[in-house]
Amino acid sequence: MKHLLGLFALLLLASCTVGGMQGNGEDNYYSDFQALPESVWDYDTTLTFTPDTLADSVARGGALVLAVRHSADYAYANLWLELSWDDSDTTVRRDTVNMILADTHGRWLGTGTGVSKQKLDTVSRHFDLRRRMPVRVRHIMRADSIVGIEQIGLIYYPAK
Repeated sequence: MKHLLGLFALLLLASCTVGGMQGNGEDNYYSDFQALPESVWDYDTTLTFTPDTLADSVARGGALVLAVRHSADYAYANLWLELSWDDSDTTVRRDTVNMILADTHGRWLGTGTGVSKQKLDTVSRHFDLRRRMPVRVRHIMRADSIVGIEQIGLIYYPAK
């Protein structure tokens, strides 16, 4: 049974790519993950997610979720992030997110097996995502470079 569960998990991981499972244009679901080279994220590096596969020009009222994949090399219990997105042609919105990655005893809160963990955090339950309008993510930690962050993901679940 243990081997079957491991095989299932391996097959599930093999079916996912680093680029994520972007929407197929038939709905407004969007998902994308971006890898950080050598698990190092420099302060001046901004990750840009451009949802160009949405069925509608604006997907209204869905849930916007951030995903962080990290290793045990990450030296902090949390990760401060800044999100920015174009709300219209002239308005840029910003939000800060404090992703709690470990409890007060240093135990990782994310899920996963092996050395990598993944933590999800819902940024907004009523977010309007616009096709081809980028969402940018950068870390705002008090360090020039942080080590141990492997990937950042952006997931949008359309409103039902």
